[in-house]
Amino acid sequence: MISFSRTLLVTGELIQENLLRLRGILEDHIYAMEMQMDVRIPDGIISSIQGVMKRYTTPVCPKAVEVLQKAVGMSLRDPGWISRVNREIGRQGCQHFAEILVECGRCLDQARMSHHLGEDLKAQPSISHRDTVRSWVKSHPEAQGFCLARPKG
Repeated sequence: MISFSRTLLVTGELIQENLLRLRGILEDHIYAMEMQMDVRIPDGIISSIQGVMKRYTTPVCPKAVEVLQKAVGMSLRDPGWISRVNREIGRQGCQHFAEILVECGRCLDQARMSHHLGEDLKAQPSISHRDTVRSWVKSHPEAQGFCLARPKG
């Protein structure tokens, strides 16, 4: 029997008041690559990006690291940003890097909300997680309409 497994991990860290560092790792038995990008929180603009290929299939693959620089200046808030990433990073460079970038971008608001929740819990350990998250989503219209904004139950 043929088996396959792929892991894609995203982490986020607030490195300045309005700057989030997102890291993505993709690994399977064929590929292994990592990406780090800094995103300005207010407008979702990628201010820097780096990538590393650890395991790849062809000698052309490492050239895709340079293509990542096309993402600098891109906003993760613009309509159609995912299509743009797939077109400019995936087709011109590496589809795997595009996948990592998209997943990192999708985590922008979750990382911001998680940071806010953590700060609130430090100040008031007994607060309601649910109420805090709902309050955050209501005050951040850019996050509304996504799955994190949908109430459950």
